Amino acid sequence: MLADRRLPLRTRLALFLVLSLLAARTVVFAQNYLLPNAPGKAELIGACESCHGVMTIVHAGKRSPRQWDDIMREMARQGMAITDDQGKTIVSYLNSYFGQTMDFFRAPEPRARGPALDLALEAAEAAEKACQADGRQVTTLVVDSAGTPIVLLTGNGISPITQAVAATEVATVLKFKQPSGVVMRHLNDDPALAAEVKNDPKIGEVLPGGLPITVNGNEIIGAIAVSGALGQADKDEVCARAGLERIASRLRQWSGGPKQL
Repeated sequence: MLADRRLPLRTRLALFLVLSLLAARTVVFAQNYLLPNAPGKAELIGACESCHGVMTIVHAGKRSPRQWDDIMREMARQGMAITDDQGKTIVSYLNSYFGQTMDFFRAPEPRARGPALDLALEAAEAAEKACQADGRQVTTLVVDSAGTPIVLLTGNGISPITQAVAATEVATVLKFKQPSGVVMRHLNDDPALAAEVKNDPKIGEVLPGGLPITVNGNEIIGAIAVSGALGQADKDEVCARAGLERIASRLRQWSGGPKQL
């Protein structure tokens, strides 16, 4: 049971709270009273308390048998010295008093500050329609302040590569806090900027079409980008601006409000 093996991602996530207290070994206070008196308690205390204390187990939340087994494997890899029999006794104890049938997963963190879904969708649709009115099909991407996509629309017949281009545009906006077209116009005269852009895996090449979404004048809460409008060099940006202007007044009304504006 205690042989080392590479743990899958979801197991490593489940181990996060347990392992976080292993980073710095500190004085552990007596916490034995927190554990039910039953066979396996002594073994658990002997194996765990000297390193991170039983409070970690009590507050970690109930785990499935598979998760407790994986946690024990990881603790062994971290240096916990127990026999196979002791390990089985501890796992049995954990399953009896801190176990559950289903795997435990922590609630995901909410996405970063940014426009609410309804406003993001409205802006994207307005940008699409602005280009379609001129006979152009495009891709429109709206992201929050961390770059997490909120809405991605790709017009009929448009190449999927436009999705990747739009992603580079919003990455440019969020990194340099200005429209991607403005950044592009500075590249020829700024070798350091050009090198930074080229070496950024999220950007690589800068094209116009990305605009910041702001509230309170200059607080960036996301970005909108359009890609694929052939013709004038700034046509993508013109369509993106049409989408942004569609929701701008309502973003100002929400300024200072909840995370999702």
